[in-house]
Amino acid sequence: MNSTVGRGAIVALLVLFGGLSIYNASWLADTPTGGPKLLAGLPVELPRDTNGCIGSAEAGFGAVYASPETRMLQMAVGNEADAINIESEMVGGQAVITRPFAGECKSEDASPRTPIADAAAQLTKPDQFFAVKDAAHAKAVLAATPPSDKRVYYGPEAAVAALGKAPAFSIEKARDCASGYKTSGLLGMIPESCANGAMLLTLDDLGFTLWGWPNRLLARMKDANVRVIVAEDVADGKIKGLTKLDQYNDIARSYNGYIWIDNIAEMGPALKR
Repeated sequence: MNSTVGRGAIVALLVLFGGLSIYNASWLADTPTGGPKLLAGLPVELPRDTNGCIGSAEAGFGAVYASPETRMLQMAVGNEADAINIESEMVGGQAVITRPFAGECKSEDASPRTPIADAAAQLTKPDQFFAVKDAAHAKAVLAATPPSDKRVYYGPEAAVAALGKAPAFSIEKARDCASGYKTSGLLGMIPESCANGAMLLTLDDLGFTLWGWPNRLLARMKDANVRVIVAEDVADGKIKGLTKLDQYNDIARSYNGYIWIDNIAEMGPALKR
């Protein structure tokens, strides 16, 4: 009697699991339209002269046109980026573009810092992701870059909370959205943490337990107005993008969300062929 009941329970569980697996099958959703959106996580290094300076090494691209910081971001866009990550910091009470080349060239170190508003105005083509660090920084960045359908702000929860109704997501909740979906997604449910507007996946997340991956998951997130972003890793609140072409093979071919890339100069042109 007990063995019969046990076998019946096992069969019932197998039937239930099989049914849920079919319910979450990727092929039940239409193939997403469009290709992946390449998000340049880092600016592109520009050539330097023997003095270590950028301006004089670029014929025809003097400082009169754009600051080195802005040109490095523009180069990322020019390497097939569909979106760009823009880092800034507070200097003299103003949000300015982070200077990745500090110490390389004395004349550039002494040049005025680039206000984030100026850089954003010259980067109108791609989607713009603005990193915010704390509440004061978030308010300064938002004031300098009025929200639009091309702009989204992200960072730690405390910083994002200061942005009000601006389009934004916290890294913590975006990761919670990914981990929570591995449980609730089995029943087709979207975790509450996804309401922040983003699901941040790492390469290690991709697989069978990401229910409905890729097509069914993408359809659910589209319906819920949730951005899906794939990165290599997330550590200490920082997003690490892909740097090698073979990492792209871990991502489903029908995926059409964002892919965070830290080596856009090499990977952008190769992936957009």
